[in-house]
Amino acid sequence: MTGARISSTEIAIPARAGLVWSVLTDLDSYPAWNPYIRKAEGRLREGARWRLERTLNGRAYRAREVTVTCWEPGRRLAWRGGIPTPPLLIGEHEVRIAETADGVRLVQAETVAGLLAPGLFPWLRTRMQARFAAMNEALREEVARRLAESA
Repeated sequence: MTGARISSTEIAIPARAGLVWSVLTDLDSYPAWNPYIRKAEGRLREGARWRLERTLNGRAYRAREVTVTCWEPGRRLAWRGGIPTPPLLIGEHEVRIAETADGVRLVQAETVAGLLAPGLFPWLRTRMQARFAAMNEALREEVARRLAESA
């Protein structure tokens, strides 16, 4: 998608990519650990339609339908959603997982395009950075909890 990257966050997680991926794609567990996407439903494959309920300050904010555009287990997950006709606002969310010597480096990024995008960039950038950072921290904590539970 051609657009502007409005947010990108990264975090180091001391675990294998397979475990990080399994937590990230365990949609049923989102209400227990994810402070940003409180509910997620859909099939686990590329091309699937997901329903995401995102929150703002812990309250229900907005449910949206997205389409999974990339499904590379243990490496990359992406989805796209928005108002496509006319192209008012289209967002593409991407999560990349890269193995490191100490575990993984997880990067989340959001790119937006469309007629409304230029006016929303400053507003979206600030809010998305904070939400992704909170989700990254919570993901790292959930991975650590599952590692401790299995030990």
